[in-house]
Amino acid sequence: MRMSRYRDALVVVTGAGSGIGRQICLQLGRQGARVVLAGRRTARLQVVREEMARFGGSAVVAPCDVTDARQVLQWAESILKTAGAADVLINNAGRGAYGRFEQVSVEDHGAVIDTNLKGIIHTTHAMLPAMLERGEGQLVYVSSVLGQLPAPAHAVYGATKFAVNAFAESLRHELYGRGIDIVVAAPGLVDSEFAVASGRPAARFAKVPTKSATAAAADVVRAMEQRQHLAVNDRLSTAAIRLRRHAPRLFGWLYRQAFARLRDG
Repeated sequence: MRMSRYRDALVVVTGAGSGIGRQICLQLGRQGARVVLAGRRTARLQVVREEMARFGGSAVVAPCDVTDARQVLQWAESILKTAGAADVLINNAGRGAYGRFEQVSVEDHGAVIDTNLKGIIHTTHAMLPAMLERGEGQLVYVSSVLGQLPAPAHAVYGATKFAVNAFAESLRHELYGRGIDIVVAAPGLVDSEFAVASGRPAARFAKVPTKSATAAAADVVRAMEQRQHLAVNDRLSTAAIRLRRHAPRLFGWLYRQAFARLRDG
């Protein structure tokens, strides 16, 4: 068995109650990390803690709504007092709203922005000072390939993930030499509760290559271990990103054709 760099590390995971977040907690728990389970749904977090307890994993439940800046600050202070400075903060909490831009309500667009962008600002701002005081830490952002490949019916979601990438890169420059690792993991389509809750058509999963939440979480953990600046662990997405960069007009035509087939098929 390989040694884990996360054994005994204090790892805080937002959006820990389901999907990729839950799987990240289980996988890091098996490596010996001390995991703080954060999210809005306390009952879901309790279930994950019980799952981890069955294999001897160490986890505590710390409910938090990342969209509430004051609540996040109190949450971070509580973790610092009871467990110490986090070694790793994994910003996984996310929200989507699938549909044509004009058909999605402004309130739903706002909720996506509040969770996906304001949420990571709140948690990072609350957790980073203790890391800087100690001189080490790792900030992890679970983004999306849609931050690199803006797609129809995902206008605001893709915009928030593009912003997450920019936020992380800006911090990487700003914090250079201060002991803070910054990792961005950008999964593709994941067959999870998140996708269903976002309103994405179920038929899409039969037409587009997908990963399970378990596989996507393994990609995130691997990116953390390898300290990757931007991890896109999907060959088709990687090829599309390169084509978009080097042949934008051709990419645009092919991309629109692909989504037209998804819509009409």
